[in-house]
Amino acid sequence: MTAQPHEVSSSAIERTFTAVRASLPAVNVAAFDAELAAITHADVVDLAALDDFLTGWWRIAVRAAGDPEDWQRMHTEAELIRSGERSASPSLAEVLARRGVQI
Repeated sequence: MTAQPHEVSSSAIERTFTAVRASLPAVNVAAFDAELAAITHADVVDLAALDDFLTGWWRIAVRAAGDPEDWQRMHTEAELIRSGERSASPSLAEVLARRGVQI
């Protein structure tokens, strides 16, 4: 028997602002709040942008809840790259070029 990643059904997190925000990892809450404030404090609220915002953050919440350890590992790797402690991986084009594949 092999271990399988714990998957959260997309229906496990309601697609509402309150449920999505509550389901986000703490590292993402400030960005959620800032983006929501930018959309809702406009002179005219763009409902399409608001819907896109909720859909995007709902996907993040579902993904993060599905495998919290992997989500944290991704953020740790990103921070190492941003800080210069780890270099970014080569692009797909660079890997293919090393293998003699031309695109």
